[in-house]
Amino acid sequence: MKKLQHIKYWAALLAVLPWISCVRFEHEAIPDSSALFPQIENAHVVSVTELMGTFPGKFDSITQYVDQDSSLKDYYILVQVIGNDISGNIYKSMYVRDALDTTRMEGRALNLAIDKTGLYNFFPIGQRFLLKCSGLYIGQYEGLPQIGFRYKDDNGVWGLGRIPDEVFMRHAVKYGPAPSDSSQLPKPIEITEASQLNDPKLYNQLVLLRKVHFLPDEIGQEFAPAPPVGTNPTSTNRYFTIDGEGTELALRTSSACRFFRRLIPEGEGDMLCIYAIYGENKQFYLRQFSDLNLAQFEQNAGVNVPVFHASFASGSDGFTARNIEGDAAWEWGSYGNGCMMLQGSSEKEANEDWLVSPAIELTDTLSRLDLTFNQALSYKFEAPDSCYTVRISENYDESKPNPLTADWTVLEIPNAHPGNSFDFLSSGNIDLSAYRGKKVHIAFVYLSDTEYMATWEVNNVMIVGNK
Repeated sequence: MKKLQHIKYWAALLAVLPWISCVRFEHEAIPDSSALFPQIENAHVVSVTELMGTFPGKFDSITQYVDQDSSLKDYYILVQVIGNDISGNIYKSMYVRDALDTTRMEGRALNLAIDKTGLYNFFPIGQRFLLKCSGLYIGQYEGLPQIGFRYKDDNGVWGLGRIPDEVFMRHAVKYGPAPSDSSQLPKPIEITEASQLNDPKLYNQLVLLRKVHFLPDEIGQEFAPAPPVGTNPTSTNRYFTIDGEGTELALRTSSACRFFRRLIPEGEGDMLCIYAIYGENKQFYLRQFSDLNLAQFEQNAGVNVPVFHASFASGSDGFTARNIEGDAAWEWGSYGNGCMMLQGSSEKEANEDWLVSPAIELTDTLSRLDLTFNQALSYKFEAPDSCYTVRISENYDESKPNPLTADWTVLEIPNAHPGNSFDFLSSGNIDLSAYRGKKVHIAFVYLSDTEYMATWEVNNVMIVGNK
């Protein structure tokens, strides 16, 4: 009898459950966040630009604002999250953009160093919040504008570090709900050429890099190799260029993120990134793998395929200087983010100097191959263009120091440098399609005499192909 009663009980409960699951609950109305500012006592709300101008040092304590009536008010900034740790590639920090002036998309951006993981659960992309800055510290970490807290290193020196979790949560006040659709998400700043990245106002910003090409040695590699068992995660740089330009840029990926085993794609495509710097180095971070337009890369797999690249950013990149005549010689210089240069002097003399590349295998799978490089040329005066030529050889022997023992063809430079400035200009595309399937050497040949002796600087030598 008891068993029958139990069956009747569960049958009745199951009959009621559908009604319980259909009960509709309504959230309490979300308060109007536009009235939040007056509710914060002693608030002095400023833009990120104004805050950085008020505390311009590398390690400044953010104090209080003295109003006209001598009363003290706390500095606040209104910001919007543009980068967080949702994939694990950004660690214990957030990137935020000024949201006080809603008429400008390019409000200054900051990195917030916070001693907390899982920040994306509380501050998703697009979330706006007020940050009480008084009591925090602002400055630079290896040149990157940052708000953090102070910490003491092993030598007892105070510096800029992460904000303790409990401190940050007391200083951050959400300003309205997170975006409910993609149209409300922060818009990136479009980058079509590497020279745009020289603007410090772009540090910490969300940027859209157009026509990205990874270097040949990077294609097919993991974004970040797994660290040895029992060791901490590490970060790996994978290098790329924008729209076939020679400037190498670094995509930095942590082996602790969710996509570190994915492979670097070939082809051409767009990337959403956070733009940061570390000292003199430009670095970019994917917030999550979907920020890379993989379908676009795959669709353009045969477009602008990198074949060879020598940036001269820190050295000769395998090129060899061969002196035939005179005391001048090719040497490395720091101009133009690194270059190989031959510097003239007022004591004009006869010189012949060759800068010869390593052997370059030109694939026969591409229908077109183009050589480009950047050059600066000054004090050329009336010297003929034949004093500053780029040449190609199929039979140069690297074991023989004299390049004159080989046959060389002078290549036409479409955009000849005027020769009166140290501005780096692109050579334009030099067609190498006739050399497909061959091993070649490229040489930059400098000549001078007793009347003309210019300074010639070369960098970002690149060969790109198309299927």
